[in-house]
Amino acid sequence: MTMKWGKRAWTGTALIGLSLVLSACNPDDPNKLLGGAPANGGKPCPPSASGEGGSTASSTVGNGGSAGGDPTTTSGGETTGAGGGVKTVLDERVVTYTEALRTASLKLVGKLPKNEEIEGVRSAADPKKVYETLVDQYMTSPRFAAVMIDYWKNTFRSGAMAANEAPNRNNAPLFAAKVTVEGGDYRQIFTAMSGTCPTFDPATGTFTPVDCANGPAAAPAAGVLTDAGLMAQYASALAFRRVRFIQETFSCRKMPAEYRGTPEPKGDGFYTSPWPFESIGGAANGGRVDFLDYSSTICANCHGSMNHRAPLFAAYDDAGKYVEPAPGMDGILEFAATVPIEGNPKVKQSDYLPPGETTAFKFGAPAANLLEFGQRMAADDEVARCAVVRVWNYAMSKGDAVYDLADVPDSVIGPLVTQFKTNYNLREIIRASFVHDDFVRY
Repeated sequence: MTMKWGKRAWTGTALIGLSLVLSACNPDDPNKLLGGAPANGGKPCPPSASGEGGSTASSTVGNGGSAGGDPTTTSGGETTGAGGGVKTVLDERVVTYTEALRTASLKLVGKLPKNEEIEGVRSAADPKKVYETLVDQYMTSPRFAAVMIDYWKNTFRSGAMAANEAPNRNNAPLFAAKVTVEGGDYRQIFTAMSGTCPTFDPATGTFTPVDCANGPAAAPAAGVLTDAGLMAQYASALAFRRVRFIQETFSCRKMPAEYRGTPEPKGDGFYTSPWPFESIGGAANGGRVDFLDYSSTICANCHGSMNHRAPLFAAYDDAGKYVEPAPGMDGILEFAATVPIEGNPKVKQSDYLPPGETTAFKFGAPAANLLEFGQRMAADDEVARCAVVRVWNYAMSKGDAVYDLADVPDSVIGPLVTQFKTNYNLREIIRASFVHDDFVRY
């Protein structure tokens, strides 16, 4: 028995497979929906000729009806959609604003729509307009703000687990939700120097900014990058877990964070980081952990970026409190984080980087402190794209971009990324996702 995938799942998954060419045409296989030159002599499936980007090839009914236009059978035995292309599962999708309303209501306000709302869409002469009006109403509800707090708690994998928990792990999700709900500049999430510990009134859905700078003037606040709750939750030896959190949350990719154009042979493998190989600490240049070792694996592929970032996060202790670095017995600055060797000593700059190397967000993007680090993030295209990917996956009920490998092709979200970069208003991207042509097709 052949298992058939749900149509909603096809919205994202099938589109990813459109670029793959495999051996034979099977319209129910997401990897074979689009052909080019047939592989191994097999027969590809050409795209739908509908002109709606792979949506239903025939006419659709906006209030939950079925698509018109019966498929036909060619002399070769292939079933074609009304548009003339080979019929696939994507052709079975129809526009149904009533189904879309149910999902949108659950996602935006955390409850099912009222019966009168559903019937209002179903009976409307222009169901699209009525549906979009309801989406706008949902996004002005106090419940929308509460849902966005949960969205960011899930994104950060953080939040208070007990009353009066110290440090407060609600602050970072609350601040990110405030920026989102108020339609602020998304980049404030990692560049804001004040108001980063807001309070929230669930009755009105409003936020009140409160300052919580976690460190002296030498380490200015930088949105959630300096948040005590996040620094405590992601504490680890050498502060590498904090670096990983920032990379995966805001860039939507695991380490390595960067790649060079031409890999360099190293041992039995290749060095792929754009940083010079000797730009990080190792046994040969004074480091107590040999990040330059490549006897079994090339550690520097990840640590080229990690070691230039981690010293900025190493000044926060396990409780998330900023501790001003101070010279050790040898006169070299020591940080609050520790090195996982005998005695767990305090980490030094030389454990990460040799003399002369400075901290940075990426190769060619130096950052002397976390505020500059956040400003570098704000200018990074990968960071902007990641924000859109996470919203799209939330709307489409897809998995996590990193842990579930649920990336989204640029052919799908490219216009949304372009829109986002005009003003970095994530609220507008949320609305655009929930009224998107792909969202209302089932």
